[in-house]
Amino acid sequence: MKTLSITFFFLTTLFSGCSNNSINNSDRSKADYIISVNEQIQLVIPSNPTTGYSWKWVNKNSVTVVDTFDYHFIPGYPAIPGKGGNEIWNFKGVKSGIDSIKLEYRCPWITKSIVRSKIIVIKVN
Repeated sequence: MKTLSITFFFLTTLFSGCSNNSINNSDRSKADYIISVNEQIQLVIPSNPTTGYSWKWVNKNSVTVVDTFDYHFIPGYPAIPGKGGNEIWNFKGVKSGIDSIKLEYRCPWITKSIVRSKIIVIKVN
């Protein structure tokens, strides 16, 4: 299994603020990750669900080239109340093509609570 960790990638975007993450056709040719069908990637994303905020894959229903096969949270060490950790998202290429995964860091019960958003473009060969 090929594992790709993008902790640094997400840390830098967490501190750079929100931006317009729309993807146009010219951007879609620049994939963040290139994998094969049945190949797996792992995204490691800093999170603190004790605050009520966590990452949500918001365009899951429209993405066809990858799917999640595992998701879990690993608390930071030492695991103390209120301390954050990492969300681990595992994706697998399911068919050839290029698509984007849109993630939002938000509190599900608060309207307009999106703190961060990120789009990751994945090409599956």
